[in-house]
Amino acid sequence: MKRWCLAALVVALLSGPFTSASAATPRPALHVTVVRSGLSIPWDLAFLPDGSMLYTERSLKRLTLREPDGSERVLLSSPPGMWASGETGLMSVEVAADFATTHDIITCHGYKSGTTQDVRVVRWHLDATFSTATLKRTLVRGLPSTSGRHGGCALVKGSGNMLYIGTGDAATGRNPQNLYSGGGKVLRVDATTGGTLAGNPFRHSADMMTRKIYTYGHRNVQGLARRADGRIWSVEQGSYRDDEVNLLSNRGNYGWNPVPRTAGDPSYNEGANSPMTDHSLPGAQVYARWRSGATTKATSGATFVTSSGWGGWRGALAVTALKDSSLRLMRFSSSATLLETWIPAELDGTYGRLRGAVQGPDGALYVTTSNGTNDQILRVTAGP
Repeated sequence: MKRWCLAALVVALLSGPFTSASAATPRPALHVTVVRSGLSIPWDLAFLPDGSMLYTERSLKRLTLREPDGSERVLLSSPPGMWASGETGLMSVEVAADFATTHDIITCHGYKSGTTQDVRVVRWHLDATFSTATLKRTLVRGLPSTSGRHGGCALVKGSGNMLYIGTGDAATGRNPQNLYSGGGKVLRVDATTGGTLAGNPFRHSADMMTRKIYTYGHRNVQGLARRADGRIWSVEQGSYRDDEVNLLSNRGNYGWNPVPRTAGDPSYNEGANSPMTDHSLPGAQVYARWRSGATTKATSGATFVTSSGWGGWRGALAVTALKDSSLRLMRFSSSATLLETWIPAELDGTYGRLRGAVQGPDGALYVTTSNGTNDQILRVTAGP
C-alpha cells in the first residue's frame, strides 16, 4: 500500500497542470465553425486523400462520406451483423495506408449473429465512385463484448502497414491482465491481413489473440494518436477518477486490474482498491503521462496538432472529454514529460460533450460532439 501511495504521489506531481505564468506558452485564438449538425453520436472521423471526410454514427451503425463540396452519401447503414448497445456500435474508422491502390477503409464495431457476440475490426472496399462499401476481410474478431459497456475501440495507423487497435475490457475484471483476452489491450496487427507483426512481444504464442497484443492492463482505450516521432499514445477513461494519457511501450502493463481481492469473486471492482495503475501487481507497471486526478473527465478522442497556426502549441496533443465537455491541449517534451495543459474557452462547455478529435488534411482540427441529439462536427483553426 505504501508503495502505491508513493507512486501515486510521484505521478500526481508529474501529471498535474503546468501553472507557472512566467513560462506559459502564448495561446493562439481559436476559430470554431460547425461543419455538420443534426447527427446522432458521431464517433470518429477520417479523411480520404482527396479531402473527403468519413464519419461514423455509433448507434445508427452508419458510415457517411462527405465530399469537400459538402455533398454526402451513406456508405454503410446497419449492415448484417453489425450490433449496437450501450457504448458499443460503429466506432472508429481509419483509411488504409494503401488506399490509393486498394480503396480500402477499416472500421471497428460491435457484432452479433446467433450466439456470437464480439467487437471486431473489419476492412471494407469502396467502389470506383466511392458510393458503396463492401466487406472485404475481418482483420480481428473475438474482442470481448457483454452489455456494450467498455467496447473501446480506437484505430490508428503506425509505420508501414501497422495498425494499432485500442480495446475496452468489456467491464469484465480479469480481461485486462489476461493475455488470452483481447479486452483491455492495445493490439498491433498487419492492416491487410490482421496477422501477427514481427516485434510484437508475444508473437510466438500458440494463441492467436495473444500474438496480436502490444500493451495490456488498460480499462477502456477510446483514443489513439501517433506523434511525429512515430510513437503511439493512448487516451483511456478512468473509473470514478484518473483518466489517463499514456505513451505506449512494447509489452507495457498499464496496471488496470479490477478484480476483488477475495479469491473466487468474479465481480468487476472499480472501487478504491483498484487504482488505474496498480503497482502491487507482479513486474513493473507503466506510469501515465497525464491523469485527471480525483474525478474523471471521461476523456475520449485524441490527435496531435501540427499546423503552424498553433504557434508554441504546435505538436501538442488535443484530447476531448465527454463528461467535462471540454478540449484539452497537452504539451509534452521530446522525452514525453508533461510541460503544460490548456483548456481553450472556445471549447469549454460551449458545445456539450466532445468525443472525436482528428486533424484534417487542411491542418484544421475536427471535433465531434456526443450529446445524443443534434450532434455536430466542428472545425477548429488556430491563429490570429
